[in-house]
Amino acid sequence: MSAYDFLAEYYDAFQKDLNPGKWADFVTWIAKKYGQYKGDGEGGRPLLCDLGCGTGLVTCALADRGFDTVGVDNSPEMLDCARDHAQSEGKNILWILQDMTSLDLYGSMDIFVSLLDTVNHITDKKGLKDLFESFHCFLNPGGLFIFDVATHRHFSETLGNDFFYLVEDDFAVLWENDYDKKSCINTASLTMFGTEDGEKYCRCDEDIVERYYSDSEIRKLAESCGLEVVGVFGDLKKRKPGDKDERIFYCIRRPLGSRIPGLSSEGK
Repeated sequence: MSAYDFLAEYYDAFQKDLNPGKWADFVTWIAKKYGQYKGDGEGGRPLLCDLGCGTGLVTCALADRGFDTVGVDNSPEMLDCARDHAQSEGKNILWILQDMTSLDLYGSMDIFVSLLDTVNHITDKKGLKDLFESFHCFLNPGGLFIFDVATHRHFSETLGNDFFYLVEDDFAVLWENDYDKKSCINTASLTMFGTEDGEKYCRCDEDIVERYYSDSEIRKLAESCGLEVVGVFGDLKKRKPGDKDERIFYCIRRPLGSRIPGLSSEGK
């Protein structure tokens, strides 16, 4: 069982400070600013795919804001929680078990999003390039990819080489962090305990590895794949990033009539 499968039942409590509506509002603002805000979804709504959707809280919030939503994650347990959230809220959302770096969708989307530093979990530049190149097949011309990445400050100062812990009634997480400034690799060594009856506990040990991507790296990768960076913002704010920001948001667009360099297949 992966760390995210193990955490799925407790993940919403682990992320209790997350405000799904605030994130969905920000994505909606970016989509309206740079996108067509109409599309291939039911009733002409924009068809939006949330990559690394986790338990689906933000995905469901986006459905409330006029998007026809799809959720993709590589954790079966996370997707089970996402289905439960959607069902309890009466939302008809398609949930797909896939690795976001090797997408194989049933059709193309108007918007992709990937939030909560999910992109940082792609530690191989080739994996990120594969994702960008997949938009040739799965992102409509004029469509957007909206995502956030954790900043160098977040990894080197906020996390650094420190120890963190969270203890609740039914789960506990012990986190020893290590950030290598030379390789830009962050390793969170987790020891997790969870219980259903308050007497017997299950334990899971796993390293979660992330990579810091600089602005120049993201821009070069996007441009090499025929995509354009149209908007960059800091910390869920409608402004340019600042030195103290923990996250940077990017809006990347596939130009109308574009083709991905180096690929022979024809785009939509």
